[in-house]
Amino acid sequence: MNASRSLPTLSASLLGALLLAACSSSGGPIAPAMGLSGTVTGPAGDAVVGATVYLIPSTDVPTGAITPAEVLAQTVLDVDEPLEDVVATSGSSLTHALTGSDGSYAFASVPDGSFFVFVKPAATDLEHLAGGNLCRVSVPATSLRATVQDIVISSSPPASAHYLGMSSCLVCHAEYATEKKLAHRLGFRVPGVSSGLQDTSYHPEVDDGLAYFTSAAVYTGGTPVYHYDYDAARGFDKYKTSLTDPTGDGGVVAFILWLWQDSGTDEYKITFENVGNAGDPQSPLERVVALTYGGAVQKQRYMIEWPGLNGLYPVLQFQTQGDDDRYDRTRQVYRDYHLDFYVDDGGTPANVADDLLRTPDVTRNISRNCIGCHAGGYEQYTDGGTGEVLAHVIRDTNGEYDIDGDGFTDDLNTGCENCHGPGSEHVAEQSPRYIVMPELLSPSRSNQLCGRCHNRQLGADAIGGDHPLNAAGEFAPPGISRGEFLAEYVRADRNGPAASDYWTDFLHSKSHHQQYADFIFSKHYRNDKQLLVCSDCHDMHGHTDFPRALVEDPELENTPLCMRCHGATVPFNAQHTLDQTGQSHGPFSTCVDCHMTKTAKSGAGQYGFLLSAATGTAADDTEVYYENDITSHVFDVPRKTNPGVDGVEPTSAMPIPYTKRCGVCHDPSDLQNP
Repeated sequence: MNASRSLPTLSASLLGALLLAACSSSGGPIAPAMGLSGTVTGPAGDAVVGATVYLIPSTDVPTGAITPAEVLAQTVLDVDEPLEDVVATSGSSLTHALTGSDGSYAFASVPDGSFFVFVKPAATDLEHLAGGNLCRVSVPATSLRATVQDIVISSSPPASAHYLGMSSCLVCHAEYATEKKLAHRLGFRVPGVSSGLQDTSYHPEVDDGLAYFTSAAVYTGGTPVYHYDYDAARGFDKYKTSLTDPTGDGGVVAFILWLWQDSGTDEYKITFENVGNAGDPQSPLERVVALTYGGAVQKQRYMIEWPGLNGLYPVLQFQTQGDDDRYDRTRQVYRDYHLDFYVDDGGTPANVADDLLRTPDVTRNISRNCIGCHAGGYEQYTDGGTGEVLAHVIRDTNGEYDIDGDGFTDDLNTGCENCHGPGSEHVAEQSPRYIVMPELLSPSRSNQLCGRCHNRQLGADAIGGDHPLNAAGEFAPPGISRGEFLAEYVRADRNGPAASDYWTDFLHSKSHHQQYADFIFSKHYRNDKQLLVCSDCHDMHGHTDFPRALVEDPELENTPLCMRCHGATVPFNAQHTLDQTGQSHGPFSTCVDCHMTKTAKSGAGQYGFLLSAATGTAADDTEVYYENDITSHVFDVPRKTNPGVDGVEPTSAMPIPYTKRCGVCHDPSDLQNP
């Protein structure tokens, strides 16, 4: 752990340090006795002219709860950006000052109260972004008066800037090579191969699924994954899967997907065998796995080549925590991932004898539907020969794969320029200018960096998929405000997760990659003291040894991750739980046990509380509570009275502390009987 990456507890000493750091130590102007003055510059010291410096009263920041329903209905658009919405709705009535030709500003007096010091660049200023280094912590007037506060705001790349690639960034910023170890960097991989921009040392489990691709000369020497009992009502997994033949238990097998590594070529391959229709002329159908996706976050999928097409197409999901002894079809070792893309069911899905293997529809490729939220520089185009919508991304000689077939290797994963923007002008300038600096953005803009992809919205482009694209097909740039993002880059009726992506309470996430959607409902996002951002808890450059790049160990008692800010107001854990529940919970309870339940599911999850021993049969539905694998970022404590738990069959219940860690001592057996 690099201790220098940790954030100190928010306290009088921190506040003083922030203010002293912002004060001018040069022979600059002296602030009036009751006033405030200083300069506003970009990160390279360039004067920011015509900007407005606002003193936003902490009491003006709305702190009431926002709900998912309100987000989807767009009824909270004027309160979902804590600072920028206050300026938009009542800026003229706030205490404010303009910067002059040298970037200087001055207030003759500072009113009583506590303030977020926020800078909004002039409308004609296309370079600088709203926020500043003093906008995230509310400061009492007594600490502002008679001081000189020099404010720095982020620059941004000009329209002429182009992408250089992560390798170019590391020439000057070698200290950020640690980013190669993060799950963000390990998304798309050539099977079993790390590119020059990938390091699996933090995630040795990333390729566990490839162990099932046994070395063989022919496909029958591989591992069979049986697909059976087709159900058209299911989503992406219309088939049940098993590593053993389910026929003896009454399963109707339609296909076997054989996983093998060709001993002659070393290629990883999947062979489709149509068991239900032995007369299928395409069976057995052999395809090469060109890329894998995931493995560091509890699952991995396979991207296959298809003759005659230039895109790659997904099939099958390996689940790191999966176990075929479980009855729940979604929690086994393998889960069907759109085998239906490759099957013509003859119009009678229940009759496997009619099934024929087919070429997938060209709209199903990953460049059209997936890559944009992983790779930088995303630009769609239509292949004139095949009609596929494909994409160009950032070229990098140390990248993973040539995704657009232009002869140059591409970087297919989140890198420096995804969050900082295209770097060509920044490099040409040889200064901190012309690049987005997240630490200088307003909190809502900083969070939006992650929210572009961790929000499960639908794009505003003609395709309307998961990618946040505007009508022109352009990906949402870093530094954008949430307001502009919602207005231009997402569909008005899907500016967040759908209702089906939440549990019954319509608050806690059931689906993955919507942590940002959780976060805007939390008090961390909107409060009158300190407006948190994703990077307060996660080190986006990987300078940490803790899971998910957390800046502190989340499993310690009196969790430092939380106590950095809450230490002054929340007593140690045992006392806190005594105050909240009437019972001290001693050293075995941590903050995250209660406040960050894993409600959402990406892979298989694992057993939670068992009312009786699991049997792997339908009886488990009434006996087994599950723990999922993606942490809630609402930060509340979902109780046993939650409608997703109370009266719900255990295997279908929303995971809460009571059905997991609390179940060690508390018997949840009465929860299914309201």
